[in-house]
Amino acid sequence: MGVSVTVKKELQKTLDQILDNTVNRLGGVPGVVAMVTDRNGNIYEGAAGVRDLNTKTPMSLDTVFALFSTTKAITGAVLMKLVEEGKVDLHHPAKEYVPEIADIMVLEGFDDNGNPILRKPKTDITVNMLMLHTAGFGYEFFSEDEQKYRDYAKVPPTLASSKETLKSVLLFEPGRRWNYGINIDWIGQIIEAVTGKRLGEVMAKTIFKPLGIKDIAFTLTPFMLERRATIHTRSEDGTLTPNPDIIVPQPPPNNT
Repeated sequence: MGVSVTVKKELQKTLDQILDNTVNRLGGVPGVVAMVTDRNGNIYEGAAGVRDLNTKTPMSLDTVFALFSTTKAITGAVLMKLVEEGKVDLHHPAKEYVPEIADIMVLEGFDDNGNPILRKPKTDITVNMLMLHTAGFGYEFFSEDEQKYRDYAKVPPTLASSKETLKSVLLFEPGRRWNYGINIDWIGQIIEAVTGKRLGEVMAKTIFKPLGIKDIAFTLTPFMLERRATIHTRSEDGTLTPNPDIIVPQPPPNNT
């Protein structure tokens, strides 16, 4: 059974108020888009606030947002499709698909001169470890040690989006514990190695086209750029500052 007209109206009114409160309360956000769906389709769609606090462009349902880590779920879905097809084995060493991952060392600390103390991992990183975030990788913005190593070794920041950004260090022995990091970026490299195609191309064919999704890509079209929501940073006092220049490289670097 579908949702009644009365319920939809009440839902619209209630959720519209929630979105309005979200953007207008102290410490809120510049803008927001929200949708509620069931098996028959969307039963609520709403937008409030602005895309950019400087331009005051209203937020709209077709606003384009940067997904960032949300791409991990999409990349994981593509990888599992390759597993279903027998092209990737979760339990095999990742180096079978991307040999360069075997060159990544474990960081054990720094000596008195600030030089990194490195050792070869005792355990091979498996595809499954990458999928589960247990391979040992991290992010420099969550780890002081990793940031210090990247500065020392001149490894580009993660947002540079190049293959060189992945050539950092392991923060612990593979398989020992969970840590959020660049694991799924390496899964993207595996997908490209196995398919011989760029990750965005594989995603478009495997995920987006079957679902009828058109306005999503690593490289923004001019029309997508026109509708892009600006990333804002929040200061310690809660003030929000628009940063329109924060955007992944366009187009992404060719890592092949």
